[in-house]
Amino acid sequence: MISPLSLQQLQGRFGGELVGGPVSFEHVCTDTRALDEQAVFVALKGEKFDAHDFVADLEGKVRGLVVDREIPDCALPQWRVPDTTVALGQIGQLCREQFNGRVIAITGSSGKTSVKEMLAAIFGQRHKPCVTHGNLNNQFGLPMTLFGLEPDHDVLILEMGASGPDEIGYLCGIGKPQVSAVNNVMPAHVEGFGSVDAIAAAKGQIYTGLEAGGTAVINADDNYANYWRDRLPEGIHRLDVGLGHDCAIHTDNIELDAEGRPTFDLVIEELTHRVKLQLLGEHNVHNALVAAGCAFAAGVPAAEIASGLDLVAGVKGRMQEHRAAGGATVIDDSYNANPGSVAAAIDLLAQRRGKKILALGDMAELGADAEEMHRQIGELARQRGLDALFTLGPLGSAASAAFGAGRHLPLNNFRDRESLIAALARELNDNTTVLVKGSRSAQMELVVQALTEDAPTTDDGND
Repeated sequence: MISPLSLQQLQGRFGGELVGGPVSFEHVCTDTRALDEQAVFVALKGEKFDAHDFVADLEGKVRGLVVDREIPDCALPQWRVPDTTVALGQIGQLCREQFNGRVIAITGSSGKTSVKEMLAAIFGQRHKPCVTHGNLNNQFGLPMTLFGLEPDHDVLILEMGASGPDEIGYLCGIGKPQVSAVNNVMPAHVEGFGSVDAIAAAKGQIYTGLEAGGTAVINADDNYANYWRDRLPEGIHRLDVGLGHDCAIHTDNIELDAEGRPTFDLVIEELTHRVKLQLLGEHNVHNALVAAGCAFAAGVPAAEIASGLDLVAGVKGRMQEHRAAGGATVIDDSYNANPGSVAAAIDLLAQRRGKKILALGDMAELGADAEEMHRQIGELARQRGLDALFTLGPLGSAASAAFGAGRHLPLNNFRDRESLIAALARELNDNTTVLVKGSRSAQMELVVQALTEDAPTTDDGND
């Protein structure tokens, strides 16, 4: 925290009931396995847990409690509130109000973590950014990022995720960004939203949540660009980025090396700088454009944006390249998957030399059209000339069937991870590249781990 807070401040600002003497705190914790004597403990509840069951044992281990009911036989000062998750956000909001630097927020169906890491590299050259750690991008994680603000931070970079309507608007109310961007909209978490149009509306709250004087960075290449432009609030600046030369920030002369790393001219208000990404895949050019737009809107010079993009390294589980047994290449893109990001992965894999294999775990949360979306992925893999498609999970059978349609190929659909790993291991040699991808529920990182165990590793790229 930039400076300590108190339970009295929270009760005076947001209501609730204060029990016990005055207490200030410098940290917040929500896990009884990671306590801090200078912290308050927020007792969160979920479908399968209730931290209130453990707070009576925390005397002497924390300074106070945030709870939603009376805790008998507990002498710790308490702020009693109707909803402890909301209270967590309110503490985060007070931390945000202590901060006077620039605040950038990014959301999107795919690639938002990549954009965040690009921004961290750009600002890290001359600034001290506070950046969302890992995937702490929801109503629980975003406040934790705000708790990490320190007096020497001068830039705050927030990743915002959502699995249903109104979540982005809620996060914007806490984080109060001055520059916002939707990286893209794809069929991800459709079950929680109902339709792709609803996803676009929900992600667009990152723009409507801006206050007057803020800047909306619009990905002009996204199908919903006009939708967002038409709904920007009064007093909001707009900055379009994209491949087209009518955008204030665009690209020229995109080239890919043999491994799929892009080099391109980044054009910012007619100033051109050559960028060479260490990341894999042409889709990262689009990510770089959004990052460049956010940085430029926050006052970073064009040359500094280009040099920062050159520095970006990979993120675990997102287009990281490894060596496997027999000299085979394994590209770990296992962190998550939706139809758009799988299509980008297929494009990257198709450019590789030698035998090309996609190992795909089921894509989750796609709603009623899930089987059809998997079938389309199988067709795309066939059209792009992949040599084999190995799938894990019941939905993967549709992808495998479409991939082999009319060619009498084996189905290569597996219901358990061990059988998939064994089948892939038989394919490995120094002329083979395997790209591994799937939704979190598929745990495809375990496939990567099994294939690359005891093999030398090189990391590249990002999703």
